[in-house]
Amino acid sequence: MVVTPGRRSWGRLLRRARPLSPQQAAREGGWLVLAPHPDDETLGCGGLIAALAACGGAVTVAILTDGSGSHVGAPGWSASRVAHVRAREAGAALRQLGHSAQAVTLGWRDAAPLPAGSPPFEASVDRLVALCRARRIRRIIASWEGDPHCDHEAAAQLATAVARRLGVVPRFYCVWGWTVADLDHRLAGWKALSIPVARWRGRQRRALDRHATQLGGRIAGAPDRFVLPRPMRRLVDASHLLLLEPRHAP
Repeated sequence: MVVTPGRRSWGRLLRRARPLSPQQAAREGGWLVLAPHPDDETLGCGGLIAALAACGGAVTVAILTDGSGSHVGAPGWSASRVAHVRAREAGAALRQLGHSAQAVTLGWRDAAPLPAGSPPFEASVDRLVALCRARRIRRIIASWEGDPHCDHEAAAQLATAVARRLGVVPRFYCVWGWTVADLDHRLAGWKALSIPVARWRGRQRRALDRHATQLGGRIAGAPDRFVLPRPMRRLVDASHLLLLEPRHAP
């Protein structure tokens, strides 16, 4: 089964992707998964997190923003309360994926990314570089720069900066990128890596269920309430996780 958004592009990318088994991925060393918002860790690479956990691999999850911008103006729900609940949901989702450690929270404001190269941006780079060195992380993955959301683009920029400092090649996963109309054209300059994750679909579905605020539950009354579209929920049903690599990657 493949993801509903961008399913044809997904299939074409899978056919040319280089395979990587979960066991090989676990042996590659520590992984850093950088998610733009709480829930992107599950939608974008929940299968990888579950696979690494099952195979004894080391994975650290970092979440860029506090997620407080999804229900602005809901009665009784301040930005800090929304952020607190979404952080708890992310923790519950990670436990469903078999990941017991807490996510690292970078605390950026939702939908207000820091400019690349600015002192606060560089402070986040410094923090993640130090974390990667302390945990011997050599695999950096984040949302793709082609995802049509400012926070997803910022996560890609941050991951690229961290990887450059560490002398490694970053990899990227799609979330909203699967909805881009000219996706085949956009993907032409990228290599791909495929990791089979169908075995952990059940864990991914249960993890996504933990993000109740994003599925239409828990928070009501916001003038512009976000609810994850049903086709996008099918991302957790994909048989393989596809990671994008720059063409110049070895």
